Amino acid sequence: MKLFVGLLFIIGSFNAFADSSALQKLEGSEIDFSSQIKVQKQLNLDNPFVIQLFSSWKALGPLEMSTNLWVELILDKQYLKALSLLPSLKETKLVAIKNASELYLLYQTGHIETFLSKWIELSSSTNFLQTELGLALDQIVGTKSTQLILDNGFELTNDISLKLAKIEKIPSKLNYSLQAFRALRSRENALGWISKLDESDPLRMPLAQTALLHYAKEGKIGASGKIIKSIIEPILSKSSDEEELSLYFMTLGRLLYQAGALSESKKYYDLIPESSSYFLKAKSEALWAHLREKDYSRTKGELASLELSMFNDKFYPEAYLISAMANVMLCEFVESRAAINRFIDVNKKWAREIDKNINDPKALPVTKNLFITNLEKAKVSLVKEKKRLELQKLDPQYSLPIDSQIASIDKALRNEISTQWSNRKKVLETAFYKMQFVKIELISRMRAVEMNMKIAGSDEVRQQSAAPVRNNQLSFPRDGALWGDELFHMSATVKNKCMSGEIKNDSKGEHK
Repeated sequence: MKLFVGLLFIIGSFNAFADSSALQKLEGSEIDFSSQIKVQKQLNLDNPFVIQLFSSWKALGPLEMSTNLWVELILDKQYLKALSLLPSLKETKLVAIKNASELYLLYQTGHIETFLSKWIELSSSTNFLQTELGLALDQIVGTKSTQLILDNGFELTNDISLKLAKIEKIPSKLNYSLQAFRALRSRENALGWISKLDESDPLRMPLAQTALLHYAKEGKIGASGKIIKSIIEPILSKSSDEEELSLYFMTLGRLLYQAGALSESKKYYDLIPESSSYFLKAKSEALWAHLREKDYSRTKGELASLELSMFNDKFYPEAYLISAMANVMLCEFVESRAAINRFIDVNKKWAREIDKNINDPKALPVTKNLFITNLEKAKVSLVKEKKRLELQKLDPQYSLPIDSQIASIDKALRNEISTQWSNRKKVLETAFYKMQFVKIELISRMRAVEMNMKIAGSDEVRQQSAAPVRNNQLSFPRDGALWGDELFHMSATVKNKCMSGEIKNDSKGEHK
């Protein structure tokens, strides 16, 4: 009986609830309770920087609503809008977050030149690199920092170099890339930065070549060999780049030449294919090895196979120098004189070309090396960046410095190109200087065999200007490999037909 009464009570209660719907038709039923339910916004903290930014933001406690909205824009990946609002934030305790976020936003919006400049400024003037935000930003940028610099270009001014010197001991992948680029430019401690870069870093090979140059100049061939074995060869084992391989063979050839292993040196020169831009240079340098071995006939044969006329539009003055000397040593006096005359005819043109280009602001570079390519890329990047900044109507502080940066790059490009032409001038002056000794040797040998031959135009070489400083070494521009100059020390030890009084006749029956 009690159970039955209970059931009737429950059923009656449901009926009472059903009747409550009638109450909603009365006054006040428009109240909306849904507005009181707050849904927490879902955050996408998908990289180290935004995780650290969120943590630092929350740690600051209560902030102005504009600040909170600005941080949320960053978390929502509305980078451009966040960058445009950044200058309006005035809260003092926000300085660290603002500075770090500005770099992050410049990077994310593709303003790389401005990003790099401001990163260097902030890192060299504060402890930013050692902060949580600095470390987090490096995790994002650092993995591809070298490629970022090489793709966009970056002018390394003296001022920037001094700033980088202040932070060279602070661990940071972006810092290591910039420091390595600085070492490549200054050639200081190039080897020390190689180990700090990833094995696939594209700066490792240029740094290794710079280190090789340093040790080769000091005569430390063993150190050069170690660099080749431990750094260059592992890189090349994964490379199919013909120019990289050709430069490797050139380097080995030069080092072996310097070590006196002339036969081995020539083997590596011969491995360089004709399609390589290093081919003619390799053949010219190999001639010195033949000449040092006193293999004059082979020297002449190599010159003939290269068809000396092909040098008429190429800058290889040493080819004529070697040709003239080889012919002198073989008593081929007429051919030696012809080589001297060719040397004068071809290089007079080069002398005029060099003088024209040294101070010409519109001169083209002798070769597009890494530094010129970098400056050209930097200029293009800055021009594009300025246009974007102005179109995006961002704070003028970002676009105002760009004009002076472009002017600085233009000046640096002119200096770089002028230096290349100046280096050519030094090489040509040295070649003219040495050719005078070839002529003296030619006349001396002719007199030694009592052949008083009149040489037409015998004063032509004497009239050419000589370099003011002489060290009797042949220097190849830019690559810096130094070669011991054996050319004018050979005659005292060479025993050949000339010194023994034997005389050859030409096809006309005339004495040579």
